Amino acid sequence: MTSTNSEDLTLQYTQLIEQENDYVNQLVTCNKLILDALDIIAKQAGVLEMDTVKQAAYHLYSMEQDLNRKLFEVRLEKSILAHQLSQST
Repeated sequence: MTSTNSEDLTLQYTQLIEQENDYVNQLVTCNKLILDALDIIAKQAGVLEMDTVKQAAYHLYSMEQDLNRKLFEVRLEKSILAHQLSQST
């Protein structure tokens, strides 16, 4: 492999690390929001409109699943690039 190709792979790998960190941070926030929502439901269910509460909770859960899928895709790409980088040295 050429030096330029190896440099391109390294740049792509670095970008994937940044994406991975971003998704992890988003997941931490999403998980906190889910836990906070469940706590609010437990404490105030009697005064809240339950259909709306459930819908909001499911949206948060769906967002969490989407972020986990994106994180998996980034980690998969990182693994593939790591292999390619190991072959280029």
